[in-house]
Amino acid sequence: MKRIKNLLSILMLLPFLWSCNDEDDINEIFVSGTWNVVNYFTKADWDKRNGEPVYKLNTVEGQNALKNISQFTLTFSDDGTFKATMNNSTFEGTWQADGKDRTVHFNIKGSPNTSSKHNKEFVETLKEATFYQGDSQVLLIAPSDKESYIQFKHGTN
Repeated sequence: MKRIKNLLSILMLLPFLWSCNDEDDINEIFVSGTWNVVNYFTKADWDKRNGEPVYKLNTVEGQNALKNISQFTLTFSDDGTFKATMNNSTFEGTWQADGKDRTVHFNIKGSPNTSSKHNKEFVETLKEATFYQGDSQVLLIAPSDKESYIQFKHGTN
């Protein structure tokens, strides 16, 4: 009887041991559909997930920029490849993420079309990506200094 109680005690502790895992589920976050750009942020407080939006709705220029970049997409595959779209142009590459230290790296194939300001901004942001945070609803990607980031959300594309 004592043995059964000990065994039950150990079994009851197992969920607590598993719940202490600080590692993100990479596939749940990244490979969860198509991501659309929301905005770019500067003067970021990475830990609090806030910053100053680069494109603001209170200006015509900001409204036009947001309408444009919200069509930019990023789709991750579980085989380590990604596909991105921007202004009727696509590019591909490989991606890697580490759920323990929350790092991300993109290797872009070829030379994407960077003829427009927004295209160039998108490609450069991915090339400089070092860290991520988020979940299956919101994804933030930042360079090594974490002073700026790009925000994505799931889109309808």
